[in-house]
Amino acid sequence: MKAQADAVAAEAASPEPKVDAPDKFAGEEADAFGMRDLREALVGPPGDTHERLGAERDALAGLKVRAHQVIGGDQYVFSASGAPVRLAEMSAEEIDEARETHVAAADHAELTRQLAAGPRVLLLRGAQGIGKFAAARAFLVGAGHDRVYRLDPSADLTRFDAQTVGPGSGFILEDLPQAAADQLTSFDLSNLEAALRRRNGRLLLTVPSTVRLSEPDLERSIVEMAARADPGEVVHAHMRWRSGPGRATRVRRILHRNDVTALVDSLNSTPALARAAEAGRLLAELTGPDEEIARLVAERLERSELYAPHSVVPWLEELPDLATQCLALSTAVFGGEAYETVATLAERLRALLQPPETAEHPDRPRNQPFASSGSQRLRDIHATIVESEVETRHGGARGRIVRFQDPDTALQVLEDVWAEYDAVREVLPEWLRKCATHDLPTVGVRAAVAAGVLAQRSFESIRAQVLMPWAMAREPGLRHAAATALYVAAEDPAHAPAVRNLITAWSTAGTPSRLRAVAARAWRVLFENDGTEPAWALLHALAAAEELDVVDAVCTSVTEYMALDGGQHQHEALDLVDQWMASGRYGPARLFVGQLCFLYAANDLLVQGPTEAERGDAPSWPAVLRAAAGDAAVERHIAVLWESVLNSAEVYEQAQEILAKWALLVEPDDHGRRALAHLLATSVSTRRTERIIRYQAAAWARAGTGPGAPLTAREVLACLDVRSIAP
Repeated sequence: MKAQADAVAAEAASPEPKVDAPDKFAGEEADAFGMRDLREALVGPPGDTHERLGAERDALAGLKVRAHQVIGGDQYVFSASGAPVRLAEMSAEEIDEARETHVAAADHAELTRQLAAGPRVLLLRGAQGIGKFAAARAFLVGAGHDRVYRLDPSADLTRFDAQTVGPGSGFILEDLPQAAADQLTSFDLSNLEAALRRRNGRLLLTVPSTVRLSEPDLERSIVEMAARADPGEVVHAHMRWRSGPGRATRVRRILHRNDVTALVDSLNSTPALARAAEAGRLLAELTGPDEEIARLVAERLERSELYAPHSVVPWLEELPDLATQCLALSTAVFGGEAYETVATLAERLRALLQPPETAEHPDRPRNQPFASSGSQRLRDIHATIVESEVETRHGGARGRIVRFQDPDTALQVLEDVWAEYDAVREVLPEWLRKCATHDLPTVGVRAAVAAGVLAQRSFESIRAQVLMPWAMAREPGLRHAAATALYVAAEDPAHAPAVRNLITAWSTAGTPSRLRAVAARAWRVLFENDGTEPAWALLHALAAAEELDVVDAVCTSVTEYMALDGGQHQHEALDLVDQWMASGRYGPARLFVGQLCFLYAANDLLVQGPTEAERGDAPSWPAVLRAAAGDAAVERHIAVLWESVLNSAEVYEQAQEILAKWALLVEPDDHGRRALAHLLATSVSTRRTERIIRYQAAAWARAGTGPGAPLTAREVLACLDVRSIAP
């Protein structure tokens, strides 16, 4: 009996090689991506795809980029079907600002009464600059809404799913544009009204008086705002709040100066209250002799009028030093990462911009004390540290992360720095390149998204300075970053044709393998703009490649395909893999790539098990197993793929290792154990396959309850006993 068991074990561990399949794991690869990388990708820690797409989604939301193919959602992005609706939760500091700085206009009491008595969705209409947003924010905070969010003004309200946010939330869409007003219907508002009432939520849309609504029925949802708060009181309120209680003496002294009083009085003729609020901020934050403060504030206000309404150039130039300016740009690109990471990347940028140290001008003289703390710099750039709600591949959230208080600031900083500052523009590509190869994969994703945003503004310049060098780099991380940047650039319809042409050119036979790898990773550009068939054609053509960097790119992209939109395209991706490996019509090269694609996805993609609705602590399942458990036809499909990889001469070792991971994952879940056992029993069509699975199950049982999976092994063996085809 022992001899027979040993023979079965030897056969299971070393399946006979197939004569028509090349030994892809033999030999060395000259490129930077080699066999070790391929094996690590096959059996490394799961979660890479979800973490990468999650960071991409967060970066796209932070930089206000429209994108459809994203997954999940957190405080920044909530989606129904189709295009996501971007939301940004107001920070605790902004909520405090609403409580402490709002100055009530003459009609505020009546306005509050109408808002409280009205429907859950209301339009607050008034003249530009009258303070509609401040009034809406103050009302929601005063009404006790637990969390308050801003909606992107370009949001399609028909796609806003109120069920994706916590109960008791308040929402503001500021300055509804005319194009959105043209599409708004009373039917849309009725649907939102019902959803928000169930969730005890409220949505206020501020509407400029110049905007015309599409339906007369919408007028019933309008609350008119006619009175404006006193600008002088707004200045005083913002100065006191930003100064804090510790500087109350300075506030009184400055506000009683005649030149400051004259400055404040001059703001009475200013149509926008935001200018009065800005004056209050400047009075609180600018330092120097008292007699200079009024002049400095007036100069800053005058300079701000020279730029576009949303330009941050004057603000950037007010920052106290280069280090703080670099922190602002680093927060724009990497907001959502831990503060320590963002600050370190800011220092790298400062080092690139700082002139070389000389004896006459040392960078930091000896015995110079520490200055400009991180908290002070965050206050200077109007950023804050918040608890992250974004999951990481290793479990838990990212911890304390840094973001701008105003979600519009990130894009404004990135665009204005690129457009206005030649010295920064010169080093920005080098800085982004260094960041794109950071040890944290999410940092690389954010650097790539920033490059794509800049490509939307200066496509030819970024293509030459960033995209082409990254695409031809030896580091695989840079090639992945180039593909992400191309995807972001293509979200601008003006550049989508140029990006598609570039991908098509790079994917053709005869081009360097690195460019073909980037083309494979940029498959979503075709998928979004042209549909499934062109994307399939691209991946199918590149799946015949022999170069390992191209093979890895195809496998990574197919895994990504399975993960998009919460797994909505999983069956399509499995069909593509099945065509390569199960039918065998496309040759040994694509058979091998298909097997790798299946194992990449089997190893990397995890989801919660189907008991999620019953309890919140449902264990993770492999996403492929979850798909099989929900559909008998899909289960048969996946079973065929498992049988193929378990019998493969090239990938059987990796297949066995991944299958053992599956067994460990479902060990605590009786439903998961049954699902895996049934799937493996379904995969058995030959005695050889049954012997392989029995041997693996025996190994899981022998490992014990520590690193082993004895309960799963018992379930699998019992299921095989019922359906055994062995003699």
